[in-house]
This record gives sequence, C-alpha cells and structure tokens, in this order.
Amino acid sequence: MKAFLPTGDAFGDAFGDAFGDAFGSFPDAGSPAEGDEPVPSDGFRATALVDVRGLQIVRGPRTDASILATGISLSLAHGEVLGLVGDVGSGATEIARAIAGRLSAPDRIVAGSILLDGTELVGIKGRALERLRGTTMALVPADATTRLAPHRAIGRQLTRPLRRTLGLSRAAATRRMLENLDRARVEDPRHASTLLPGQLPRLTLHRVLIADAVACGPGLLIVDDRGAAPGTAADAAGQAAEDAAADATIAALYRGLRQERALAMIVVSRNLGDAVAGCDRVAVLDAGRIVEQGSRAEIVSAPQHPRTRQLLATARAHPACPPGLCPPAPLILLPLLPLLILGEKSAEP
Repeated sequence: MKAFLPTGDAFGDAFGDAFGDAFGSFPDAGSPAEGDEPVPSDGFRATALVDVRGLQIVRGPRTDASILATGISLSLAHGEVLGLVGDVGSGATEIARAIAGRLSAPDRIVAGSILLDGTELVGIKGRALERLRGTTMALVPADATTRLAPHRAIGRQLTRPLRRTLGLSRAAATRRMLENLDRARVEDPRHASTLLPGQLPRLTLHRVLIADAVACGPGLLIVDDRGAAPGTAADAAGQAAEDAAADATIAALYRGLRQERALAMIVVSRNLGDAVAGCDRVAVLDAGRIVEQGSRAEIVSAPQHPRTRQLLATARAHPACPPGLCPPAPLILLPLLPLLILGEKSAEP
C-alpha cells in the first residue's frame, strides 16, 4: 500500500494472536525517563489521543547501543491522521511500533514518555499492555508473516482474538470474523477464511490484515506502509499504474473505515507524496530525528528542511504523483501567438 486514507478508516484490532505474542511487551523501564525535551505535566497531554515526549529508542542491551530514534516529540488528536515519513534507518517504523507496543527485541525504549489516551506506555507491564492491544490501538504490519502464522488457516487466526479479547463464543466469533472480512472487501470471505496466508494474493492479504487489526474496535490504527520506496519516471508505466490502482482500493477502504469509526491513524511511509495525499499532518524523519513537522499544505508549499525538499522532489518525479502534490504544468502560449494575432486581424472591419 502506498496511497493512504484521505478521510478515513476504522475497524478494530485483536492482537495477541499467532505471531502477535512474539513481539513481547515494553521493557520494564519504571518511571518515564527524561528525554531530549522536557515532559510537560500540564493538562494538555491528557487531551491528546497520543502524546510522545523526549522518546529515545536504541537497539541492543549495551550502554553504547546504536540509537534508532532520539528526542522524538509529537502528538495526535482524536480522529486525526499523522504521517511518519522516512527511509530505512530514519526511525519512523520504530517510533510507530513503540506507540503500538510492538517493539521487537533487541529494540528498546531508554528514555521519554508515550501517553496513549492518558495511559503511560513506557514501562507498562505485559498484561496491562495486552489489554490495550486491539481495543485501544492496533497495528497493520508491513510484513504479514509478523502477524499471521504461515501454516494456519486465516479464519482460525482471526477468530482467536475475538474470543480472547471480546469473549465471544466460537460461533459468534466466526460470524464476526466473516463480517469483518466482508467489510474489508475480501472476496468470498468464507472461502478466504479456509486458506493459508501464502495462498492469498497480495492485495487480499492486505485486506485480511486490516480486517484483523480493526476487529476489536480500536480508536487508533497504526499502519506500517514501508513497502517499496517511491520510484522515478524511469519506472515501468504499466507497473506504476498497477500499483496505483491497488493503492487506490486500499486507500478507499481506509477512508470508509475511518469515516465509519472516527479512527485516528499513524501511517509510516517511505513516500512523502502518499503521506501528503492522505494525512492531515506529516512528520519527516531522518537519522532518528524529526527534521520537520507540519500540515500537508505547509509541507507541500513551503518545505523547510533539505530532506523534506528531497523527498518532495522524488515524489513529484514519480509517474503516479498524487493530484495536488505536483505543480501544474506551465501554460505555454508562444506557439499560439501567430494564431492569436491572425485571429485579431481577421476580426477587424
């Protein structure tokens, strides 16, 4: 998926299924540590759905562990869509996974604070974190294998969190699972539920992941869309058109779900064009830091940081440049001037 949610999406997420438990929980960090920025204690933080202050994430247990993200501060209002844009190594994915409670070892939080709807996530214990997954926030991963076991039928995997989190009976969970697949526009949900993940086309598997994520009605959906980096005009036009069509169908699904459920979303992308097309605000990351934040209009019309300008230029060079991102083609009148002059002369008496 590259294109995103211009107006929305919703569903729910029931994490803790199949490979979901493999991610574990946040390290027991005790009280939130001080980061690069002070953590405010006023009432502002409690009004936001997500408020991150001074977050630092490292890889590995050593004191000299490599820093993945540092000094990260951002907020997200209820119903808002925020894009985190950056290449591999920018820290965008790690920040999103930290907010989702899905950091995988050896990555760990060593400083800062993450408030999710008033609940501090840094240092939260495993069982308390598990209660938030699916019902308060949910993750749509970039790689289906991190969420779905390859040798277990889709239906079995999607009904398990419904039974465990919502307490539904087997029959009720099966009905809800089929309804969720249908709402995610999976063709023939009953047949699809009998298949293994590897037997589904890429687009259908993406729909299954969305259906799984929104199954338990979270208020925050975190979408990791770090697929292929945006190409250039040299890309095959046919492939670009095919990708754009697939992305458009997923974007439409997210829009419908968000309108229906008033979801807030955090979208991780390597493509600034896609983020601008579908997000209310955008944060551009580079080397583990946020180098620029702003509304999509500000990012497009007046980018301040060289990295933002570089990403913007790359997006504009792509054949599938979203409308509103690419500047209008210049109006060239020079070849028409002789005709205009002749027309004026012929109109004289």
